[in-house]
Amino acid sequence: MSQHLPLWIDPHIHLFALSEGQYHWLKPSNMPFWPDKSAIAKNTAENDLLRAARGQLAGFVHIEAGFDNQRPWREIAFLERHCTLPFRSVACIDLTSNDVGSHIDKLKTYSSVRGLRHILDDDASSLLRRPDVQWGLRHMAARGLSFDAQFDLADSHAVRSLLYVLEREPTLRIVVNHCAVAPLSTTHLAFKMWRNNLRYLAETGQVAFKFSGLEMQERNWQWPRASFVLNTLLETVEISQLMFASNYPLCQWRMPYEKLWQGYLDITAPLSEEQKAALFSLNAKHWYDIVDAYTSPHR
Repeated sequence: MSQHLPLWIDPHIHLFALSEGQYHWLKPSNMPFWPDKSAIAKNTAENDLLRAARGQLAGFVHIEAGFDNQRPWREIAFLERHCTLPFRSVACIDLTSNDVGSHIDKLKTYSSVRGLRHILDDDASSLLRRPDVQWGLRHMAARGLSFDAQFDLADSHAVRSLLYVLEREPTLRIVVNHCAVAPLSTTHLAFKMWRNNLRYLAETGQVAFKFSGLEMQERNWQWPRASFVLNTLLETVEISQLMFASNYPLCQWRMPYEKLWQGYLDITAPLSEEQKAALFSLNAKHWYDIVDAYTSPHR
């Protein structure tokens, strides 16, 4: 029998206002060339998210969605005009731009901004070794903003580059996106590297991890696999460094939004109520400073 779903805070959602923003990546003529892209390439507002959550959403973190990568404050201004729930935002930043410093300063003036994201992916190692990128990350930390890092955690070169940055900038806080994406073969060397890299990053005390993104690896992923990856994470990092997230609306390729969160609750059945509260809301509150979101006791 399913447990009662508590209120949650979702630290990784995207909203799309197609008539206001650019969203080049959502256009069928542009990468990524997903055959099911049309299912998500449509207007997605806060009201859609609220309906999908069926009243259980206490707050969220909006992650930049390609609204206007050259003028990323336009997306933030749009969100701050239209969103009503307690929320924070992670804005787009181009860490290779000559204007990175002034862009960070401008984004910091918006009340919802708590972090920035430059998608690293396969270029993570080379980008993180660039002096201009390292300067941008230092400036971000100096302005009290975290960095949402998106790359393959099995890429040890990238992890070493990030550890180098963290060692030299002890005030920089990193939130790694989509940590549920682990190498599929648990007997392959890549899985061992993924787990070791998680531990190396966690040991800095400067890094948190979002359990999300399963649909990015496999559209028809299954709960036993998700449960195994979660348990591996719980054995490897402190629970205070881990938070559930959805990647809404992309998560709905696999199942309805509320069903995803019910599944998260089901696979955490052995955990204490305090541990569940940390994963569902309290860690997101802490890492993204969502002080105005009320979450009911987990039971």
